[in-house]
Amino acid sequence: MMNKLFSGMCRYVAAMAFMFAVTSAPAAAEGVAWNELSTQQQQVLSSMKDKWNDLPAERQERLSKGAAKWSTMSPEQRARARERMKRFNDLSPEEREFVKQRMREFRELPPEQRQALRERWQKMSPEQRARFRERVRNMTPEQRERFKQRRLERQRQR
Repeated sequence: MMNKLFSGMCRYVAAMAFMFAVTSAPAAAEGVAWNELSTQQQQVLSSMKDKWNDLPAERQERLSKGAAKWSTMSPEQRARARERMKRFNDLSPEEREFVKQRMREFRELPPEQRQALRERWQKMSPEQRARFRERVRNMTPEQRERFKQRRLERQRQR
């Protein structure tokens, strides 16, 4: 099961980034009234309409921003996001927590470092990615921490 987690982890990044953007945006003091949402946002959030006014203001704000982003995605992007969200939901609670923690760490990186990591991953061949996943999968927690520290040190030196 851990192999499945590591082999798909990077693919989760895009969907998780979207999910965390939806769930971690700053709260609005008064929330968002349903009639203030665009037609597209209302369509995306239609299942929430009856309980919208009962949601906390911060949740309304996050959902409205997420729905706005969803509305701008192409059908292909939406299909990929749905698949990634399904795979995330199929993980065990421990695996989901692991992915969430990695996403929190990724979000805490400066934007330049996040972009550099994305570019580095995209430049790797499928074989290189598979070798990297296997290497990380076989690391002990101590080895992972040392790997992480070395990586951060190299990035600071650039």
